Amino acid sequence: MKKAYFIGIAGRTMGALAKALKDLGWQVLGSDRKGIYPPMSIFLKENGLAYFEGYEEKNVPLDADLVVVGYSPLLIDANNPEYLMAKKLGLKVVSYPEVLKDLLIKENSIVVAGTYGKTTITLLISWILTCSGKNPCFMSGGISPDLKDGVKITDSAWSVVEGDEVPSLLKADPPKFMFYRPKYLVLTATKWDHPEIYGDEESYLSAFKKLIELLPEDGLLVYNPDSVNNDLVQTAKCPKVSYSLNNSSTDYYIKSYSHNDNKTSFELNKNDIASKTLLLGKTNLENICAAIATADQLKIDKKIINQAIASFRGVKIRLEYLGKLTGKYFYSDFAQHPEKVKGSLTALREHYPKNRIICIYDPSATGLKYRKILDWFEGVFDNADQIIIGKVGFLKSIAKEERVSGHDLVKAIYKTQKNVFYEPTDENILKWLIENSKEDNVIVFMSSGGLKFTSLIGKIIRNFKK
Repeated sequence: MKKAYFIGIAGRTMGALAKALKDLGWQVLGSDRKGIYPPMSIFLKENGLAYFEGYEEKNVPLDADLVVVGYSPLLIDANNPEYLMAKKLGLKVVSYPEVLKDLLIKENSIVVAGTYGKTTITLLISWILTCSGKNPCFMSGGISPDLKDGVKITDSAWSVVEGDEVPSLLKADPPKFMFYRPKYLVLTATKWDHPEIYGDEESYLSAFKKLIELLPEDGLLVYNPDSVNNDLVQTAKCPKVSYSLNNSSTDYYIKSYSHNDNKTSFELNKNDIASKTLLLGKTNLENICAAIATADQLKIDKKIINQAIASFRGVKIRLEYLGKLTGKYFYSDFAQHPEKVKGSLTALREHYPKNRIICIYDPSATGLKYRKILDWFEGVFDNADQIIIGKVGFLKSIAKEERVSGHDLVKAIYKTQKNVFYEPTDENILKWLIENSKEDNVIVFMSSGGLKFTSLIGKIIRNFKK
């Protein structure tokens, strides 16, 4: 039996990959920093994935066939003791994109890349291919109740992978998506992100240019011209297909849509493509259009496409409805980029035009800790009636003059939305909600990746269930 050791096993994709290897018959063990929070602590326990809390040299198995290292452990500490020990022992040390390249990526490799929308589109395409009987391999940073796992390895000739632009392991390493050998590429947007890695927009776009150059002549580029740099698109040597929400000059677009209760009915400009969806908002309609365009180009039966879209139950923590408690509607969302925040709040406003919307925002993503991104937030929260900014931490690696504070964020948001304040303590956020939220209010938790924020959500939900 082969043995794999995961450094950073509590990361969403790392945990999912660990489970996938365990399902293949590997012996799996791992570690992560102290204090692992739900949902990953629950996921690891339910799937029998043992782990150490805290990184120590002695944890590393001497007989490991494979040591998989997550991006976060080395981002926090480039001298992670377990990473250094594994290298010293001469063990095979790889990033998880390298594992995917060897075990999951197939000849018909579909990669979904871009600033936002990747997770939902990846899972939508995976679900459509699953419904069509292709039994694809897939990897996504999110989990859908329809597909259950974030990573699945099969003997299919098809794979669908969420392609991230952050480095595979160390800052100087290639982006993760460069390991996935795309034959078909879905490119959602190329709006500058991750300033901690890409110091300017030019370097950010350069990463996507290299990805597009990997496409073979018999491949396909599916892209959104409303948010993707046009010069990048022109470098593709394969056929190109465009999609959008309602841009009639694109190959695929939403011709009409309407809301009814918690469902949205829509029709594309293509014959025989019309369906309903449980997903909220225009952003998700755009994501659906991308998935449909890809599936249609792959000659998937239109009836299967329509049925798959209608049955797709969404993605956990992607504008996920948590329930109605004490007369209030609770949602959880993952919104790392400000454009995603804006899209989600617009979606909620469309479905709750007269309700008061309260947004609790977690600005914990590394890229949000730099002062140079403050102008990204202007106008982003305008569809919320009240905004609470959670704790803003800092990294020692960021120079003091470059760091952003909670009050800096409030000041940037205040330019267009006056009802905003900074509250770094969980207890005071909970207290404020108890005292100030009313019946029919919509309360949305927007995380940018902070694990402690997940714990806060659970604490608040439990309180309102009493």
